[in-house]
Amino acid sequence: MTLRATGVDLYQLTSLVTHHAAGHTGDRVVMTFFSRRLPRSTATDEPVRAFLLWCGLERCLDHLEHARFGEEELERLEGHPMLGPALRAHPDLVERLRTWRFTGAVRAPREGTPLVAGAAVRGDGQRLEVDGVRPSAYGPYLEIETDLLTAKLIETPLLSWINHQTMVASKAVRVVQAARELGPGRSVLEFGTRRTHPEAAVEAARAAYLAGAAATSNVEAHVRYGIPVQGTMDHFAIQAWEQPGVPRHETEEAFFRAFHRTFPDTDVLLVDTYDTFGELTGIRAAVRATDGVGPVGIRIDSSISAETVHRARAVLDELGARHTRIYVSGGMDEHAIRGLGDAPVDGYGIGERIVTSPDAPVGVGAVAKLSEVRGQPTMKLSRGSGKATLPGRLQVWRRPGGDLVGRADEEHEGVPLLEPVWCWNRGRLPGPDVHEARAHASASIAALSPEQREPREATVEVSDALAGLVERCVRG
Repeated sequence: MTLRATGVDLYQLTSLVTHHAAGHTGDRVVMTFFSRRLPRSTATDEPVRAFLLWCGLERCLDHLEHARFGEEELERLEGHPMLGPALRAHPDLVERLRTWRFTGAVRAPREGTPLVAGAAVRGDGQRLEVDGVRPSAYGPYLEIETDLLTAKLIETPLLSWINHQTMVASKAVRVVQAARELGPGRSVLEFGTRRTHPEAAVEAARAAYLAGAAATSNVEAHVRYGIPVQGTMDHFAIQAWEQPGVPRHETEEAFFRAFHRTFPDTDVLLVDTYDTFGELTGIRAAVRATDGVGPVGIRIDSSISAETVHRARAVLDELGARHTRIYVSGGMDEHAIRGLGDAPVDGYGIGERIVTSPDAPVGVGAVAKLSEVRGQPTMKLSRGSGKATLPGRLQVWRRPGGDLVGRADEEHEGVPLLEPVWCWNRGRLPGPDVHEARAHASASIAALSPEQREPREATVEVSDALAGLVERCVRG
């Protein structure tokens, strides 16, 4: 496959021309992709995540492997009123874009790894501050060594993949954890396809599955990634069975009966189109349509409360459908799940509150900054802003008490998180698929302490060597 390389911000190309004119586009650089802190509520500014669940590595590597500039795109760029004249003045740059392919080295944590970001602290717990510069410390998503031209071309699209998929995964894991806290067997189904862009919906389904969702409603995600896809039925289908002069409860039951004949072992019937608890409609119609046995499950999509669920369970049991499971959907999130408490819910359908992450909807704040230029460590200082970055090539060691961030050439106790995923001489290395990444995420989250699984104001320890490098960069 071929992917367009033009999904970049214009300033990447305008500044690229200036670097090219000065002969710097071949300079070797290292760029680090990271978040400065854990997401906070846009309403209260309180922390709303315990960690960032890294998701998007596979799509980032896909972009590096397949991004290209086609002739049509280059012609359009050369016709741009600002960029065009500069490009036409440098035909050799246009030719470099025409033949451009990613080359470099990439290190990253395994997809599905929980990452932490926050204020950098020394080993004694004191905030790292040098002449008014107070850097953040973080587990990078990616560390990429390449030439300056390539760095300009890949920053924007990779940040798009990182911010969206990690946002969705980090929200989805909160929802999944809430369901699991209430007992085994309570599944989360991702239903958010219609609440976002069609292509974003596929990637959101993948991210939610990686985070622990049992299945998605998105068929393309099943076809593309082999993610389990599940569905029930829609209000549309029930209303479309209506006939002039025929009472609605009869057409509803008739559709239930027809659906049950089609899917006798997997039928989950939507019971709230007209009246969930009516004498002739809803749950009672669903049981009658299955000859009194009851369907595999029912779904309630409105007026969800603990009382509603308990009442539904009582009606099913009264009618002899004790095996029929109850699924709920409609505006659900981790708080709504906990609000239902021990109500006998078997599964939760979660839509927009996973795929749009409304409590932290601006992604995960992922940025990319240069950490090395022409072999020399560099850092963004941003005095007084709290946006200072870490210099040089990094490594993160996972330890029971918390991560340690240091220089890549150090050795420390703990499990190093960053590993090669693309080598200069070998290209892209084989990596785990989404099912393996899901298993890794589950095991990694389970290994965290209860405190590390709750939203918090995180700090991250840096090694003495890295702190020393920060001091030299700030004062140098």
